[in-house]
Amino acid sequence: MIRTIVNEAGDEVGQTTLDGTLIKGHHQIDAELKLHHKLFFRTSGALTKINCITIDHTAHKITLAVDGFSRA
Repeated sequence: MIRTIVNEAGDEVGQTTLDGTLIKGHHQIDAELKLHHKLFFRTSGALTKINCITIDHTAHKITLAVDGFSRA
């Protein structure tokens, strides 16, 4: 299953697998974070705010916290 990451405007900026492997968008996500934009997961139309996001470019791995719980 693929998770879609979107910005405040609802534009797709990246995709991850459920285990947190970044499939695409690490450069776009970096740009959004530098501009202090909020990022969300879009799942079946509903948006879930990503509270914390850390990117390991070498491993193409994304770690995030949604609703106070860390997920990898």
